[in-house]
Amino acid sequence: MAPPAKKTKTEHVPTGDDLEDNFALDDDLVATAFSDQEAGDPADLSDDAAAVGGSDDEGDGDARPAKKRRADPSSSNDEAPAAGDASAAAAPKSKRAAKRAKDKKRAKVAEAGLDERDKDDMGLLPPEALADRLADKQRRALPNLSALELDEQRISQSMIHDTATVEARDSLLAFMKEALPTACNTLAKMPKATGSPRIIVVAGAALRVADLCRDVKSFKTKTKDGLIDVAKLFAKHFKLSEHVEYMKKTHVGLAVGTPNRIEKLLNESDALHLTHLSHLILDVSHLDSKKRSLVDLPEARVDLFKLLGSKPIMDRLREGKMKIVVF
Repeated sequence: MAPPAKKTKTEHVPTGDDLEDNFALDDDLVATAFSDQEAGDPADLSDDAAAVGGSDDEGDGDARPAKKRRADPSSSNDEAPAAGDASAAAAPKSKRAAKRAKDKKRAKVAEAGLDERDKDDMGLLPPEALADRLADKQRRALPNLSALELDEQRISQSMIHDTATVEARDSLLAFMKEALPTACNTLAKMPKATGSPRIIVVAGAALRVADLCRDVKSFKTKTKDGLIDVAKLFAKHFKLSEHVEYMKKTHVGLAVGTPNRIEKLLNESDALHLTHLSHLILDVSHLDSKKRSLVDLPEARVDLFKLLGSKPIMDRLREGKMKIVVF
């Protein structure tokens, strides 16, 4: 008969509940533990409980400062770089947007016929090149004219006074004295007829006309025969009838005005005469806020080329009695 097998000694492995079946918790101990948990003792909280407690206490004053301090650092560290990254990403995006806007602006400039060279040296071009440039501006300003009509109104190089070597460009007065010394001397001579200027300056806007008139006010001369005035011709603040009356009774040596008002005085009334006119100066040196000159301004260029192409002007240019001057 075999001897009974020995019982193998095994180590005690704790299970989920090693309490005796009849074990009961002390009431005082339960009450103490429960009050500690309600007070938020960190030692008694699990990670999940701490996280929940941190989110629930947001904006709740000092209810559970310990839990909030433990939970918030990690979240704040994660959010700070995110804000920085967003700011860093916005900068390149802004640069790209600015570049796109700049490219779009350049495209509009090209579409409108603006040439980068116009901003600096249109007045410095030799007559042949300047005639071509003016013809191109005329075609863009008057797109409805046929090729034959444009050719009839074309400003040829023989009609242009060469100012390519003139250095004085910052002041109309200085420019005129250097480019047109003889004509400037005649401004002090009394015209035989009223409303018959010797020089006309065409500018793109009323404010520009006012500025130019202040610049050349020294050409306003008092003689023994009366006053030789510098006429200021633009629609703002002045009715056409007022200018008609003024030109009929005033001896004018130099007139400065906008294309529209000059064209109306010339072609719609008998107040402006070209009998003594030797030079018509185009103020292309001045640029507006959008970098547009007299030959590019939508509100001025149509009237300008209508004026230049009108019969009284073209007849006098073809006869060689006057010249176009680009300032």
